[in-house]
Amino acid sequence: MNLAIARKELKEMLPLIVLAALVQLWLLFGTLGLLPEWLGNFNTGYIIPFLDPFFDGDVVMAMALVGGALAIALGLGQTLWELFRGTFPFLLHRPLSRTKIFATKLLVGAGVWLALTVLPMAIYALWAATPGTHASPFAWWMTASAWQLCLNVLLVYLAAFLCGLRPARWYVSRLLPGVFVGSLLLILQIAQFVFAPLGAAVTLTILLVVCAGYVMAILCVAESRDYS
Repeated sequence: MNLAIARKELKEMLPLIVLAALVQLWLLFGTLGLLPEWLGNFNTGYIIPFLDPFFDGDVVMAMALVGGALAIALGLGQTLWELFRGTFPFLLHRPLSRTKIFATKLLVGAGVWLALTVLPMAIYALWAATPGTHASPFAWWMTASAWQLCLNVLLVYLAAFLCGLRPARWYVSRLLPGVFVGSLLLILQIAQFVFAPLGAAVTLTILLVVCAGYVMAILCVAESRDYS
């Protein structure tokens, strides 16, 4: 039954998956110099991979932004789309607990995020770590900011999922989980610049704790909400 729900989720996500995959592949291949110039060759030779994705124009930030847009679309699509179509009552009458059903939805969404955000960055990192691919220094510690961006995207996905699931009005409190996450990520980014390198460890801990809290909040709302 879990597999049936997972297949249903993937089928409904397919257009978003294809679109995001095409954009990420375009960014990745263009950066690796595998595309003709007219199609988008981003391997300019003056950017040090992963050194500072926030300011130096590295493709990492573009990949994270694509992943963020996908995360919002997935989170809202897995919740609001079900509500608008009125399919939640049918789905929740399956011989599974609400916790298992929504945990499956979250795992599928997180798996899609992993494949379309973390995987392209990991391939880019392996390329950057391979000798002879670019005339720039590289060390694996330089990828820390990229993995933090991936964790940010995961938190955005959880926030979008919770926003779509909460039984509240849009203009009152439904978007509060998203507003909180946006404010938190901005504050943490500023704090990292001020308190680095200590800020990196503290930021990672806070992000993991908030992610766990959002998962618990989603499962709590999923159990208590009236879907009739």
